[in-house]
Amino acid sequence: MEERKNSAARIRANNKYAAKAYDRINIAVPKGRKDAIQEYAQQRGESINAFIGRAITETMERDSGGTASETVGKPAGAVQGAGVVSLPSDTLEAAQRAAEAAEEAVSAFIARAVKTQAERDKTSLRLGINPVSGEKQQ
Repeated sequence: MEERKNSAARIRANNKYAAKAYDRINIAVPKGRKDAIQEYAQQRGESINAFIGRAITETMERDSGGTASETVGKPAGAVQGAGVVSLPSDTLEAAQRAAEAAEEAVSAFIARAVKTQAERDKTSLRLGINPVSGEKQQ
């Protein structure tokens, strides 16, 4: 089967969109490290770019105690009040994949998911349904 290549117009359109939608950061790593990073990212179902972006976002959140959007332009430690919650690794990985798909920080995704589920639970309770078991309450 013949390899299908993008037209020059398609390549120009893609480049134009990328220039408008993304900032570029070029990094250099020691020889051989790229392969290790790529393998690590692939094991988690991520591209190198997604993995590095997530690593940066999560480090900024951890170091500043807030979400990445809250930390931009603020000195380290300026945002306070973040707690620590331990999640099973499969749950965290699912949250990471979902957050990446939604193009948001993992902490923002989890906060949104908790808020959404809390609203669902309130609705279930108003209807007399146990939100955990799904059984009608007495």
